[in-house]
Amino acid sequence: MHGTTFIVVDGNYRNRHELTLALGDVGYVVPADTLEDLGGRWPDQAWMLVHDGGNLLAETQQALEAAGKFYPMVAYAEQASIARVMDVLGSGAVGYLEWPAAGEELQRCLANIMTRRRQGATATLEQAQAKQRIGALSPREKEVLHGVCEGYSSKEVARTLGISPRTVELHRANVLTKLGVRNLAAAVRLSVEAEMAPSLGSPDEQELAA
Repeated sequence: MHGTTFIVVDGNYRNRHELTLALGDVGYVVPADTLEDLGGRWPDQAWMLVHDGGNLLAETQQALEAAGKFYPMVAYAEQASIARVMDVLGSGAVGYLEWPAAGEELQRCLANIMTRRRQGATATLEQAQAKQRIGALSPREKEVLHGVCEGYSSKEVARTLGISPRTVELHRANVLTKLGVRNLAAAVRLSVEAEMAPSLGSPDEQELAA
């Protein structure tokens, strides 16, 4: 968190001043009444702390969108209901803080929010990479992988798809090669990362449906 740029948006001067003091020893703080105070001088990277009062939060989000800026936004208020916090988080904020709070508590909460944000970004990248690798499979190879993910044997997959067990084995080998993994367990893990849709249905259900 050290070296981070924070933009504090709050119409209350006292709040802005106290937040600036609380964060001053871990980063660079830009206090603002509204985003208009920045005068178009946008930092390359920053975290935004915005007071959840009146229309300020919504106006700040709109201003960021209009400027094409996508800073992580953390809302704060003295008190907020669980419903309000959930509503704000559902609207795009990455975290919610109670303020006023002790400086150390504020820094700890912010550090936790920032860590979760980084972990989420890493997970998103890994998911995108997994989807790209899964996307290289043929439709039949994806069907075979779906069957493997659901724990079916080669014979069960073959019966469901109407192909021979030997053909299923060939497709499984191709899946491992294309995904660049050594075994089926790794292929299944990759498919989970890519959030592949479940699919074949049990062999018995397919047989009944036919």
